Amino acid sequence: MDSHETKLYTVFLDAGVQHFESEALTPTTNQDLLRQLEERCTGVEFIARDVSRPGTELDAVADELQTRRDEFDGVLTIGGMSDYRPALTGLPTVALYNFPEFSHLPFALFEQRGGVLPASYDRGNLCRPAQRDAMFEDLVAKIGLLDTLAQVRRSHVLLITDRPYVDDDNVHRGDLSLGDADDLRLKPPEEFNEVFRGMVRDVLGTEITKIGTEEVAASESVRNPDEDEARRVAQAWIAGAKEVRGTTEREVLNSARMYLAIKALMAEHGANASATHIRSLTPHPSPQEMVWPSLANSQLQTEGVVGCCQGHMNVVLTHMLAQFGFGRPSMMGDFMVDVGNGVSIVMHCGAPWNLWGGDEKAPYIIRDHAERHVKEHSVPGCGACSEVLFPPGESATVWRIDVATRSILVHTGLTVDAYSLYTDWTNIMCRSKLVVEPEDAARVQSHLFPDVYGVHRSGTIGDFREQIRQIGKLLNFKVIEDDRTPLE
Repeated sequence: MDSHETKLYTVFLDAGVQHFESEALTPTTNQDLLRQLEERCTGVEFIARDVSRPGTELDAVADELQTRRDEFDGVLTIGGMSDYRPALTGLPTVALYNFPEFSHLPFALFEQRGGVLPASYDRGNLCRPAQRDAMFEDLVAKIGLLDTLAQVRRSHVLLITDRPYVDDDNVHRGDLSLGDADDLRLKPPEEFNEVFRGMVRDVLGTEITKIGTEEVAASESVRNPDEDEARRVAQAWIAGAKEVRGTTEREVLNSARMYLAIKALMAEHGANASATHIRSLTPHPSPQEMVWPSLANSQLQTEGVVGCCQGHMNVVLTHMLAQFGFGRPSMMGDFMVDVGNGVSIVMHCGAPWNLWGGDEKAPYIIRDHAERHVKEHSVPGCGACSEVLFPPGESATVWRIDVATRSILVHTGLTVDAYSLYTDWTNIMCRSKLVVEPEDAARVQSHLFPDVYGVHRSGTIGDFREQIRQIGKLLNFKVIEDDRTPLE
């Protein structure tokens, strides 16, 4: 994204320090703080108004913010306030308390209403340098979350599927008699899609375009791929793999064509993220002609692009928050809990290779697809995907946002070497498995409800529980820590 694309309306409500008589310490001025933030927060433009300066009135600032609200991605207020309007616009907001100042900030109100994250900074240079630096880094990180939501707001997801729904993880699943007449799952596809798209647009600002195999096959770029580039991509995947097992170079090459097709289609539709739930680039394929997007999505993720298998839009949106907010790709997968061994498991035929978001890659094996429609291995139509070998002892976050219920499910833990925990783990169900030991697996299981939250989750390497809590506050979503929160 272009530099200075995220716009934050920034209000300095006072000069930064009250009743300061010490001559030994030098306070940080508003101009100094603004300069420091501009240097650290790349990609963010601070539209600053300083009420402490002559000629700038709070009423005029509040009126301008209300009138031009749609021009801004968020708000940063700095200093104490007796007039709460700048912090209660409905835009994601960070409210900074200047230390040392009297505590003229309504933190309890912010907690009750949501949408506002508190932060603190030592404006008087009173604290130890390490503590002061930590306070500044916390402020920068919270501004980064405003930037994250702004990137999600500007995003456009291309959903490639022949299924009728734009999110089908919990549609027509479970006992529908539990629902009422307003149950979104009971709506016909056209109405469901309109309502769901509206929810996503209202809450996150993200646009969703849905196309099917017919539109894919009609694309000139898909019909005439760059075969030399496809071969180069396929060979790079094979060269990077620890092993190729049960599949063929033909299948990997078909996956490379799928990758080029997804990139071309995203460009044609102006999308910066994709979700793919097709199994061919042509209509009505035979079992021998089927292709899966697994390797394509893993490659997209190495490029910092959200590419997600299947059409579970809440999971795609979760991936986007992780990519934009934490710089980490995520694994989409079916979810299950083994209470006996105290683990939760996210599994799918494929996962990110660059688990930590940089150039470093986890070892992976290129294999045939577990959902292939031919029984044999290493034959046409067996497909290609990766079995990612997750290292044990890594912090991991298993989570998912849910737009309809305005909630986030999350738990964290350390990855487990499941190959030593289970028999023939490599050949059980999906190829890639992220296995995590949460604080309380039984409690995680108690929150499972496929009718509401579907059966898929996102797995992200790293412990991002606190950042997800903060995202929940900014979005005014209920954060359910399903390894800690008792079921209501």
